[in-house]
Amino acid sequence: MMKKLLLALLLIPFLNLVNAQEEIVKWTFPTGQLGDTVQNGTNPLNLTRVISIDGTDPITMTNGQASGDYAATATGWDDGFDTKYWLVKFKTTGYGHVKISSKQRAGGTNGGPRDFKLQYRLSSTGAWNDIPNSEVILGNEWTTGVVDNLDLPAECQNQSTTVNIRWVMTTNTDVNGGTVAATGVSKIDEIVVTGNPITGIDETAGTKELYTYPNPSAAAFSVSVPWGTTGIEIFNSNGQMVLSALPDKGCVKIEKALPAGLYFVIATMNDKAAFVKHIIK
Repeated sequence: MMKKLLLALLLIPFLNLVNAQEEIVKWTFPTGQLGDTVQNGTNPLNLTRVISIDGTDPITMTNGQASGDYAATATGWDDGFDTKYWLVKFKTTGYGHVKISSKQRAGGTNGGPRDFKLQYRLSSTGAWNDIPNSEVILGNEWTTGVVDNLDLPAECQNQSTTVNIRWVMTTNTDVNGGTVAATGVSKIDEIVVTGNPITGIDETAGTKELYTYPNPSAAAFSVSVPWGTTGIEIFNSNGQMVLSALPDKGCVKIEKALPAGLYFVIATMNDKAAFVKHIIK
C-alpha cells in the first residue's frame, strides 16, 4: 500500500499539468454594448448563450475593472433576499471537471447587495441547489467578490441538458452594512466556465481523468473516475488506507466522515494504480 501512496506523491504534479482546462463559455463584456449580454467565447457548444437577471432593473453596461473595460450592471436589488439574481445557462456536453469563475462588485456611489452564493439546476423550473463553497461577500472593488475555478457538482458534468447557474442574494445587507436600496448597484464580470474534454472508450461511464469535488471538502465529496476503473482507495497522509469503494456509472460518492487532513485518492484498473488525486478535508 505504501508503494501506491508514493506513486500518488510522484504523479500529482504530472496529472495537474496534463489535465488542462478548455473554455466552454464566457462573458467578459468587451465592447460595453448591450450585445455583450451574448457570451463572447468561441466554443461552438454555447455560441448564442446570454446572461440575464431576475427581479431587478434591466442590465446595462458600465465601467469595469479598468479603463476601457466594461461590466454587466443592474440596480433594483431591494428586498432581493433569495429572489433576485444573475443567471447564465450553458451545456457541458463532452466535458468533465467543469469549473466556473466570476468577479462581482457592489457599490459605486450607491451601495449594492453584499452577499451572494451560486446555485444550479438542470431544468427551467424546480428547486435550486447550492454549489458547495460558493458563498461570496462583495466589496466596493473587484478583488473581494471573486469565484476562482469553483468545481461544479457531478450533475453539471458532461451535461447535454442546459445547466442553469445563478448568483443569488443571500441577505438584504448592502456593502456598507445597511439595507439594500432600490438604487443599489451590482456588477458582474469575467464569467468563465471551463472543463476537461472527455475522450475514451466509454464516455458515459467516466472520463480520462480522476477528479474530486468539492475540493477542499468540509463533509461529503464525490469522485469521478476514468473509464475502466475497477475500484478506488483513499489513503491518509500516513499511508494508511481509510476507505475503498466500487464506482457506479463513473462516480463514487463518499459520505463517510473523515478527519480533517490531506488524503490521496487512487483509481485502480485490474489492481494497478493508474490515476491519483489528492483531496483536502
